[in-house]
Amino acid sequence: MVSLTKQLADSTIPMMAAIRCGTQPIVVAFSGGKDSVAMVLYLLEQGIDPSRIHLHHHDVDGRGPKLFDWECTESYCRAFADAFGLSLFVSYRQGGILREIYRLNEPRQDIYYQEVPDGSFLRIDASARAINTRLKFPAVSGNLSIRWCSSTVKIDVLAAAIRRHPAYSRDVVVLTGERREESKVRSGYKAIDRYSAATKKRRAVLWRPLLGWSSADVWAILARWKVQPHPAYMLGWTRCSCQLCIFGSVNIWATLQLMAPHKIEAIARIEQEIGFTLFPGTTIKDYVSRGVALPAQSAYWVQQATGSFTAPVRLDDWRWPPGAFGKESAGAS
Repeated sequence: MVSLTKQLADSTIPMMAAIRCGTQPIVVAFSGGKDSVAMVLYLLEQGIDPSRIHLHHHDVDGRGPKLFDWECTESYCRAFADAFGLSLFVSYRQGGILREIYRLNEPRQDIYYQEVPDGSFLRIDASARAINTRLKFPAVSGNLSIRWCSSTVKIDVLAAAIRRHPAYSRDVVVLTGERREESKVRSGYKAIDRYSAATKKRRAVLWRPLLGWSSADVWAILARWKVQPHPAYMLGWTRCSCQLCIFGSVNIWATLQLMAPHKIEAIARIEQEIGFTLFPGTTIKDYVSRGVALPAQSAYWVQQATGSFTAPVRLDDWRWPPGAFGKESAGAS
């Protein structure tokens, strides 16, 4: 077996070859978006035993009301896992993004994670952390200290779960789906790196297997496997991030005004209560009014996106979704 430590030190050893020779669990940060789906399909194409693949999905609303995320996302992730016989683990920070926005003179909320699929949630106490105040929305920035949504409810949650999970006490490989094509920042990422949960006893490697892939490459593997993409793509979204993603274009937000007006109203109320707007220098209602909604949406896919996902995951007749090569920004880059 090629050790993970050796793999980090010797870039001449292909990562997939090292994984094939090993038995360590493979954790996939699984949002349900096309890149996370493509990572899983790539592993399966390479003959990786499905029992080693652990899909980890973060509930960004923290088991509270579905405000920021698509209502269908967790059920889509579960349907995908079931269709391929894979394990799905869910984790979250209590109250999610909304609770963090309202944080006032207190530490960040506790993290909850599952040690077995569909199991009970175990709590990681955050009370010993620094006490401070947020009262802000995450910023449209590549800096994760101010675009805190990604770090607080996803990146930090996964790392905390891996540190506690007994299956990852020794070796683990963690896969995330960034691609160089997406942005200048991501173009500088390493394909292989030391994962933040690594210790002297736990050898943990971060692998970005899609880093050199194009969007066309990603859609090609979904087409080969005839996998139904997340409903967001069927509605014209180019990315499957949060439904209320701060990186969504003005036209995406105008579409949300038609699709989920109650969520726009909720953001407007939060702006008034905390005295801070989602987008600098403008209220959410003014921002939305500047956009032009995407073409008329399929009633079927609106229903699938805003409720529980019930469509087939494996298709006989696979077709390009409207959002496959769209131009509207709909997620972080």
